This record gives sequence, structure tokens and C-alpha cells, in this order.
Amino acid sequence: MEDVFDTTGRPPKGWMHAIFHGGPYGEDVGRCIPGPPAPEIFEVPLTEGGVHTYRLWTVGSWSHPEDPIAVYNPDGPPVPPPLLTAQEKKWIREGRQQDGIVRVRLDAQVTGREEWDPDVPTIEAMLAGLRRREHLLLQRLTDQYEADWYIQVLLDEDDTYEVVHQAGTAAEREVTRSASQAAVRDAVLRWAAEQPTWRTALEWPKPEDDS
Repeated sequence: MEDVFDTTGRPPKGWMHAIFHGGPYGEDVGRCIPGPPAPEIFEVPLTEGGVHTYRLWTVGSWSHPEDPIAVYNPDGPPVPPPLLTAQEKKWIREGRQQDGIVRVRLDAQVTGREEWDPDVPTIEAMLAGLRRREHLLLQRLTDQYEADWYIQVLLDEDDTYEVVHQAGTAAEREVTRSASQAAVRDAVLRWAAEQPTWRTALEWPKPEDDS
């Protein structure tokens, strides 16, 4: 990441101020990042190898709404995805009832373990416990459809993650890869919580791509 600092009171065009709690940027003042919008995950290469991952906590402003400031926390236990409101749950339930789908359950599986309707800590633990060539599978199962919607995470030999998502039919199957467990964790948790922002944590191939 290019080192960009602001000493004038206003960042360059295409950049925004950021504050980092802890980590390699914890003491920096005036550091700018690409944006807005601020990326939800910000990774900093370390001189000793690897990366330090920051996670977006909030966006505010010191004095002017056109000068937003992103505040990042160091990597650690992620903030759970925002829960759906009661109204949103009602809309989803009514939509499924119109389609004749009465019950939807989330099934999570890793080698030797299966959990029904797992909470956030359970999914996190299952993902963190993956060994090489093992995968985590989350499926939405209904009374009418078996495993039509799922997301699968495979920890590969090179410690990267292959993420497969399928929605409805095999034609809607997507595959991507990431070296960041934090990004994969965000995507999986948001998918499990039915948050429409789950895709933003990972880079997915464009529809016309064959890979």
C-alpha cells in the first residue's frame, strides 16, 4: 500500500483520512486510505512477512461531512454482522411463504462435526479449526429444496482459501480464492446472516469470466 499522508487538512482526491487502533499504523497521524467508501477490511504487509488485518469499525468526521474519517480496529474477534430487523425478517418470511417454502434451516459441516442453525462463535470456530484440504460447508435447507443454496470454504495446501458459492442451480455456481482468513470469515458470517453485503469481502469473477 502506498504511503499517503495529509499535512494540509484535506486528503488528495480519491483518498480519505483514517485512524488505526494498534498494529503497524497505530501511531500514524494523517494517514490516508483509498476512498470513500472506506474498505471494510484493510491489510498491511509486514516487513517480517505476512499481513496485519484491520477491520472497519465506523466512519465519522472531525468537522466537515465531506471529510469522512474511517476508524479501524486491529484484527481480532470480528464484529458480528448486523442482525436483521424484525420487519426485514417478516418480509423474508412472507416472501418464502408465497413461494411455498415454510421452513429454512442453516446446516454447517466440517469433518466430523455438524451444527444446525449455528451462531456466530460456532461458525468462527469451525472456520478457524480447518486443516489443509478440509472444508467448511454451510447450506440453507428447506422442506422443498435440498442444498440449493450453499457456501463452501476449502483450506488449500498453500494456506489460501477456495470459496464456492451456489445459489439455486449449478449454473449459478461461483468460485473465488483468498489468502485472507479475515475476509473469508466476514463473507461467511454475513452470508449466514443473510446480509446482502456478504459479497463485498471477497473478489468474485465477473459473470463473463470462465474462471
